[in-house]
Amino acid sequence: MTTAQYKIEKIVHGGYGLSRDENGKVTLIRGAAEGETVSAKIVYTEKNLARGVVSQVSHPSLGRITPPCPSYKRCGGCNFQHLSYPAQLQAKEDILKDLLLRSELPLLRESARTHLVSPLPSPLDLHYRQRIRLQVDENEVVGFYKYRSHTCIPIKACLLAHPLLNQCLDDCNGSRLFTALCSHTASVEFLLNPAAKNVIILFHYKRKPRPADISNAQSLARDISSIHAVYFSGDDFAMAGPYKHPDQEQRDTMLSLTLPAFPPYTKKQHTLSWEVSGFCQVNLKQNEQLIATVLDFCDLKATDTVLDLFCGMGNFAIPLADTAQTVTGIEGQGASIRSARHNSRLAKQENTQFIKSPIHNSCKTLCKENLSFSCIVLDPPRQGIPDMAQNLSALCEDRLIYVSCDPATLCRDLAQLLTSGFIIEKLQPVDMFPQTHHIETVCLLKKA
Repeated sequence: MTTAQYKIEKIVHGGYGLSRDENGKVTLIRGAAEGETVSAKIVYTEKNLARGVVSQVSHPSLGRITPPCPSYKRCGGCNFQHLSYPAQLQAKEDILKDLLLRSELPLLRESARTHLVSPLPSPLDLHYRQRIRLQVDENEVVGFYKYRSHTCIPIKACLLAHPLLNQCLDDCNGSRLFTALCSHTASVEFLLNPAAKNVIILFHYKRKPRPADISNAQSLARDISSIHAVYFSGDDFAMAGPYKHPDQEQRDTMLSLTLPAFPPYTKKQHTLSWEVSGFCQVNLKQNEQLIATVLDFCDLKATDTVLDLFCGMGNFAIPLADTAQTVTGIEGQGASIRSARHNSRLAKQENTQFIKSPIHNSCKTLCKENLSFSCIVLDPPRQGIPDMAQNLSALCEDRLIYVSCDPATLCRDLAQLLTSGFIIEKLQPVDMFPQTHHIETVCLLKKA
């Protein structure tokens, strides 16, 4: 690895500091901040691009701080702990704005100047995660991967994890049963059940669990009081569990949380439950601000009909159904649809339907049936909604609220939506993932 000095021009997508040499060659540097002069070790290079890691800072940014995590320089997870929280928020806004301004579409470039607002800060910038996933490398080290590596550094505690997860992890690190189970594990998840204040452990196994593994799982739940249940999942077998101490009730385990009321759109609290294999936003407190933003952008009336695509367990659909005439949720994952139906029944809602189907196929079917909706909400995974813009335009009568977790695919999708009959009204970043470069963005679009 070579070491050289670099002037950081800006922070770009991925959280890297960008530097250019006199020939215009770009170097992307991890651990840098805008305006700094740094020395960096180059770990990867090709003709027009190099990647490196900061080794020394000669002219630090005003936003630079000492990272609070002792594993920060070795761990490949967080990449913004060298920045104060206000500096992190500014960097994320700058990353999104930079991507918008580099679009070939003039309308999208203009939206960066006129419709992009400052990110909503997270109520917690540490200890906010409801779940963590640790890797197990070939040497059976349990932890997080090093940067650009498949070698783990051992983790005793994660500053992003809820304190109960860290307590459970600490107890497990001293357990021979946990060590034995990890010997056949590719990765292991610790999931907080917010309502019950206990932990579920999910081992992603390399093979089908055997009687000895099940016995170890039951004993682990017996020995560590914070563990409510243990599950196994794998590529070659259906999810197995829950495994608990024999004295505990052996029924399926669901996780659950309580959402507050969101006046004026909702007047009561809702309980949302989801299966171990389902999805929930990891930042529970910030999720409440995310829901409030979506409700505000939807601005529903009692006569409005809503289509909620990638609806999950009903994170948006259940609160939306308190106001809308009807809500139709579509999701490809069976566990999520089961949870959404359960949550709607629990809320005593009779104006919802939840459909298990691939999203692209469902939109095409709805278009063939000449159906349309007052408002469409969509919260896709990182790959976004490629080639869906025309169908969404046909289905949407007035408002489309797009919740994105990836600024690059968001810019691609917004360009397609703008050329398919939509205009951008507002772009609201929501910081769901403090200490990392990741940013959620809620976009309000209307039919032109």
